[in-house]
Amino acid sequence: MFKARLDSKKLFFSGGFLLAFWLFYNFLIGDRVLPNTYIGDLAISGKSRLEAENLISRKFDDLGASPITFVIDDQKVTATLADLGINLDGEETLDKIFSLGRSGNLVSNSEVRMGAIFKRTDIHPDYRLDFETFSYFVETNLGSLEEKPANASIGYAAGKVEILPQKSGWVIDRNLLLLQVVEKVESLEGGEIAINLVETAAEIDSEASQKALAKVQSLQRTKISLSWGHDVWRLTNDSLFNILRFYPTGKEEGSITSFEIGTSKVIIYDLRFSDSPPAILNVAVDKVKLDGFLAGIAKSIDRPKVDATLKFAGGKVSEFTPAVDGQKVDQDQARKLILAQVSIDNLNSEEDIRIPLPVAVTRARVESQEIDSLGIREQIGKGVSYYAGSIANRIHNIGLASSRISGTLVAPGEVFSFNKSVGEISAQAGYRQAYIISEGRTVLDDGGGVCQVSTTIFRAALAAGLPIVSRTAHAYRVGYYEQRGFSPGLDATVWAPGVDFAFKNDTNNHILVQAVMDRANAALEVDIYGTLDLRKVEISKSVIANPKPAPAARYQDDSTLPRGTVKQVDFAAAGGDVSFRRKVYKGGELIYDNVFKSFYRPWQAVYLVGTGT
Repeated sequence: MFKARLDSKKLFFSGGFLLAFWLFYNFLIGDRVLPNTYIGDLAISGKSRLEAENLISRKFDDLGASPITFVIDDQKVTATLADLGINLDGEETLDKIFSLGRSGNLVSNSEVRMGAIFKRTDIHPDYRLDFETFSYFVETNLGSLEEKPANASIGYAAGKVEILPQKSGWVIDRNLLLLQVVEKVESLEGGEIAINLVETAAEIDSEASQKALAKVQSLQRTKISLSWGHDVWRLTNDSLFNILRFYPTGKEEGSITSFEIGTSKVIIYDLRFSDSPPAILNVAVDKVKLDGFLAGIAKSIDRPKVDATLKFAGGKVSEFTPAVDGQKVDQDQARKLILAQVSIDNLNSEEDIRIPLPVAVTRARVESQEIDSLGIREQIGKGVSYYAGSIANRIHNIGLASSRISGTLVAPGEVFSFNKSVGEISAQAGYRQAYIISEGRTVLDDGGGVCQVSTTIFRAALAAGLPIVSRTAHAYRVGYYEQRGFSPGLDATVWAPGVDFAFKNDTNNHILVQAVMDRANAALEVDIYGTLDLRKVEISKSVIANPKPAPAARYQDDSTLPRGTVKQVDFAAAGGDVSFRRKVYKGGELIYDNVFKSFYRPWQAVYLVGTGT
């Protein structure tokens, strides 16, 4: 009985001592940091919040100013935490420290506080890592240390497509690098980090590119063209290859993966190690590149509408503003048409794919109170030709001759004569020397290039359905008149006074001939205005009979040129008999059925070889 009482007293004394100790221990801790608490190598036990804040702030400042140095071999790259997108948060870190033993219930708080007496507690600093900044730093500042792998792909040079072989590389182990940086930050240490390079194989090898190569070769053999009026743009060779995109299977949008964490972007670069199977190379039409190709075409087609204005004096045109139809390519619709018809996975190499470009046309008008009674209300015919590659004098002559005929009025029943309308062609009339065809040779003479204007008027009169009174073809096929897909035979030469081009106004109203010169696109347009009278014009394709190749080039000595100089003065052209047919209907009745013939001689290139001193 006595012993039992004694044990109770011991127990009471022991429990009371522990309670007293616990109360005293908690009194000492108060609102201070728990014992054995560290952040990095910094001991902050027993510190008040202000004391801890001062210590941590100094430590963070020191770390922020101390660079982390990335080392590989003898190369070193330094960076601050800010460079790496790392921001230390002192306030959050303090909250984390002072929440120890204070944020739970009585039992859990007691366990944490009691444990702090016997074991060390390491607190990691609170920080924010901007992955986008980190990735940018690595790519910009450490990327030069890498040798990125190169996938096998398809290349194009000198008209031939071929496989470009793959190449292995050495790249930074970005995951390990990030862990190393985090370890430095969490231990509040700067210093060096050794960069680890890992070997990575190309994702696509040559064998996996064979299928794509076969598709591109088949696509090359397919005839793909876009057209608007007489203009044709062909998707061949480099223009075709430039709109293609090559990508690994399953990665149509590219081989770099990215995802968002909060407001930061994380970029994952795909690596393939040596034991990974290669991906298959695929090929497709690149929509962005295709849009760029179409934008280039649209630049040569698109133009705003300009209404014509005319003023008369003495029965003649005294002032004239050319009318220009507005044109605009629907690029979205054009892209859809191309993607729908150019199926790379299902191609017939013998296929001829022709895609008319969708172009919205806004018709220009000729508005004048005076000319309304003459019946000049709308465009009834248009002709176009191109003169890209012409010398400056030839372009000058084209502009001068087109200005002389522009604004010409042709009364009902009257015949338009080019020679009469254009006037004298000579140096005194303002023309310069350029190449013409004379007596079986191409020579320099005043007015070279004037035939570009007569040719374009011929095309406008054909389109308007007007009767052609006089037309003579050139002696040989001239390259200017077949630019942008025009067939041979659509030319008309002039040489006053014997060779003229003429057409008749067989309508019931006056017609107006006007010329518009587009120097940016090296184009000449002739428009004929009048009143539409239900005419319908059909023009067949040109037929070439008795084709004859160009003779071998001729080289002739020229003492006026320095020795060793070679100058081309004539250009080769194949010969042949060319014909096409035009039918004109009015109200359903055939009123004209004409066959236009041209007999072109084969033409040889001529080079002058300098023999002078």
